[in-house]
Amino acid sequence: MGNPFDPMNILLVVFAVVAFVRLRSSLGKRTGNEEPLAGRQSTPYKKNGKEGVLDSAQETKMSLEDVLNQLSKFDNSFTRETFIKGAKSVYEMIIMAYAGGDLKDVKQFLSKDVYSGFSSAVKTRVKSEQKLFNEIVSFDSVEIKSASITEEAVELIVSFETKIISYAIDSKEQTIEGNQDSPQSITDIWVFERSIKSRDPNWLLISTNLDD
Repeated sequence: MGNPFDPMNILLVVFAVVAFVRLRSSLGKRTGNEEPLAGRQSTPYKKNGKEGVLDSAQETKMSLEDVLNQLSKFDNSFTRETFIKGAKSVYEMIIMAYAGGDLKDVKQFLSKDVYSGFSSAVKTRVKSEQKLFNEIVSFDSVEIKSASITEEAVELIVSFETKIISYAIDSKEQTIEGNQDSPQSITDIWVFERSIKSRDPNWLLISTNLDD
């Protein structure tokens, strides 16, 4: 794996620690004092200026703004801005970890299915003696496209429009996919989920690229 004291390795460790702290503050951190989102039988909310009570039938009809407003009532630390900031950090951290072939530092942000899919792809790549490199050049847009609430969870669908340098090389270090010099414009659609009944405020990535 190379010299463990290589400056690049040290930089990657520093990046991972900083990104992890940022993620924990932006995407959720359990303090032990959180109330489950479903901890109350009826939840007041406002729609069209009128106060009402959220029930299962209304949940499915709520707009994006209604869902985000409802989230901010359950969790006063939640805002659209802090969520997007955390989502950008977790996006970068995940694609870097996936390219590096080591998912342990991002496993807690992935659902079992997503982790299994990523892990399987990493194993296939290693078996084929291929390496993948990802470098985000810029985020052109990060936007919450839609949101929904069920009896079990809240889901936010997020669009990431990025410019990224991504390429793969074989065992002879020949480029077999992508381009080492020219960034590509990429749009990824990721779905994040947060349990309603759990006291844990963390979001999990449960799906990627719905448009595929």
